[in-house]
Amino acid sequence: MLEALKRGEFLGLSWAGIQSIFRKEIIQLLRDPYLVMFIIALPVIQLMVTGLAVQRDLKHIATVVVNYDQGSASRDLMADFQNSTLFDLDQVPSDAVMMQKIRNGNYRVGIIIPPDYSEKALTGATAPQINIIVDGTQGTIAKTIVDGASQVVFNHNRKLLAEAGLGNADSSLPAGIELKTKVLYNPKMSSAYYLVPAILAIVMHMLTILFTSFAVVRERESGTLEQLMVSPVKVPDLMLGKVLPYAFIGFLDMLLTLGVMVWFFNISITGSFFFLCVASFIFILTSLGIGLLISILCRTQVQAIQLTVAIFLPSLLLTGFVFPLEPMPWFIKIISYSLPLTYYLDIIRGVVIKGIGGGDLWFQTLILLLMAVITLGASILRFNKQIN
Repeated sequence: MLEALKRGEFLGLSWAGIQSIFRKEIIQLLRDPYLVMFIIALPVIQLMVTGLAVQRDLKHIATVVVNYDQGSASRDLMADFQNSTLFDLDQVPSDAVMMQKIRNGNYRVGIIIPPDYSEKALTGATAPQINIIVDGTQGTIAKTIVDGASQVVFNHNRKLLAEAGLGNADSSLPAGIELKTKVLYNPKMSSAYYLVPAILAIVMHMLTILFTSFAVVRERESGTLEQLMVSPVKVPDLMLGKVLPYAFIGFLDMLLTLGVMVWFFNISITGSFFFLCVASFIFILTSLGIGLLISILCRTQVQAIQLTVAIFLPSLLLTGFVFPLEPMPWFIKIISYSLPLTYYLDIIRGVVIKGIGGGDLWFQTLILLLMAVITLGASILRFNKQIN
């Protein structure tokens, strides 16, 4: 036993052997700067970015107001909504314009003030009434909006009653303003209606990125990449030839998952199914382009997996999949709006839940198309540069 300890051995383990392998692994690790970057920097960066994105309370909700009254009482009420920090108000001239803006996703909530509001509020003969129209696409946000609007109206009533000498601002007085709330698209504010389509989108996003993230790096590791380089096939043909089979497979998967959503979860597609198919195919091409670019940039399949994971967390947390975009800092929103899933979530939720189509979602579709062209074009240029 003592002799073994003197030789650096214990329970069959050799300290010299462990030390040599340890030293070898450290040297090999340091030769791979990408791996070191992912191991050390990636957790810190992702924690900081996602922490900033999710730690803030919901504020500054885009709110559209139709004020048919324009009296002093209605302006005071709107000032209380604005000062609550929950609502950011913009005025429009009519109900039709307001509904269109909510339908397009530009605003989450609308407020309608009738023409006789100030008269009723000042005379006190009858309770004035305001209407709150809420986009119920995301149930948890809709609940926050309804609760926040009720609290603003309640506090406004207490202030008015205190000013009128009917009580003091600390007493629990009944509301004088009658608040009527209407939740659009998802009246029960069920989480399934906005989570299930979003889960479908993010699963397809990650799967299609994985489809092609190994396409080139696998050829490089197996030694067949050199054969492709000297073949008469042009680089654009090679890239598109690798992408298109996975595009059709991904599109078939998308149709199957949409069928499961309708049949199993009983969530019907209320908008244009044809437009959803077109937009989904463009989204799949964008995801495949990202995966192809990853495959070209990375030298090993391990690096490709690491870079795919690095894209996964921001796509999960910064695109409106779970957390709303409104309270995020502006520099986090830059990341959010550079991710294709942000736009596709608007599309699939808009078509499935709101019943809208290309006329309302053309901008998001155009952005996805540009992203597909950019990622596929960058992949071709990068690969062409590597072989020249």
